[in-house]
Amino acid sequence: MARLMLMQCSINMLTRSLSLASLLLGSSLFTACTTESSTGTTAGDDALAGETAADGSKADDNALQDTFGIYTATKIGAFECNGAGSCTHVELALAGKSSTTCADRTKGATCSVRTLDFSKLSLSTTALTNAQAKLQSSASTPEVGAQLLVRGKYIHGSNPNQPNVPDWVTFQVTELWVATVDGAVTDGTFVMVRDNGLRCITAPCPTVNENRLNSSRNLNMNGLDYPAEMTASQTSKIEAAIAKADGLIVAGDRTHGKVAGQATTLRSINQAFVVVK
Repeated sequence: MARLMLMQCSINMLTRSLSLASLLLGSSLFTACTTESSTGTTAGDDALAGETAADGSKADDNALQDTFGIYTATKIGAFECNGAGSCTHVELALAGKSSTTCADRTKGATCSVRTLDFSKLSLSTTALTNAQAKLQSSASTPEVGAQLLVRGKYIHGSNPNQPNVPDWVTFQVTELWVATVDGAVTDGTFVMVRDNGLRCITAPCPTVNENRLNSSRNLNMNGLDYPAEMTASQTSKIEAAIAKADGLIVAGDRTHGKVAGQATTLRSINQAFVVVK
């Protein structure tokens, strides 16, 4: 698939301060940043793919972001049994991990909860409707995979239809990430992507940090490898997210391209998730 590359090219000094020479000259430094026309990027080995002992159990003190405690949320079954949601079934899994701790402290590949509770987020009606639609899409078209990522905690309660039966476990969402590419399959390595603040005089420049979800492993790369069919509106939304403190979560693969004759390290976008507040 032909792809377009996002390359962030800036003139800031690596030390993020003006050099003595520029102060003496009283002028700014300018440079042209050219991106070669690409006929397509190539796949490469992904250093962040797969679980390893180096993942750790909490964020590194020097990490740009904390990626621990983020789950994929997938609805099972296209329909509920009734309006009370007695047959609602959501499966949670720590993104990128083979084992997840459930509400009863047992471990499994996934954990079941009845519903996702969004009440702590104070979402707008539009945002809540969109989140519910994304969750439903994972049930009606399960081949697309999870369309929501969540942080939060298990809440133990009782079945609203049988109040004396304490079997009603929900998940209270405190952080919500929503898929932005309609119908795209969530596949590949989950990474949180942010501008790392690094700037170079020449291109390519490793201005983007990617951190594997639920891992302390991270590295700097040159940018994102966009699907050719992605719209300008979608790319703008993604670029804006990378520049913010919350960053962007991408499910994708390692690819390589070239800029100004130099090899680049990129992350393809199979699906992209933006935080909803």
